[in-house]
Amino acid sequence: MKKGSVGFKPENLVQPNIASTWRAMESLYDSGKARAIGVSNFSTKKLGDLLEIARIPPAVNQVECHPSWRQDKLQDFCNSKGVHLSLLQELRTRNIPKVVFLLLQMSVNTAV
Repeated sequence: MKKGSVGFKPENLVQPNIASTWRAMESLYDSGKARAIGVSNFSTKKLGDLLEIARIPPAVNQVECHPSWRQDKLQDFCNSKGVHLSLLQELRTRNIPKVVFLLLQMSVNTAV
């Protein structure tokens, strides 16, 4: 953190309980209040850990992905587990032409 900036103190941060959160999301799915449930920014390890305890696997994992950061390992893992990988283009990648991003997104989406 930059000197002079205000941030969170470690003692004030609470680690999320992913297992109980996922069970609550599965309940929403079971009740019909959600047609699909998914995750965002899950790494291969975190997604693998979730899949071990999930009764209903996530339908999607939304992550940042662009030509500078393709995340091939995560793409392969999601493809092997039947989890759709949705790309989130970071706002500061304005210097990457839109067509390049769309081609990358198409290659990921058709691989699933």
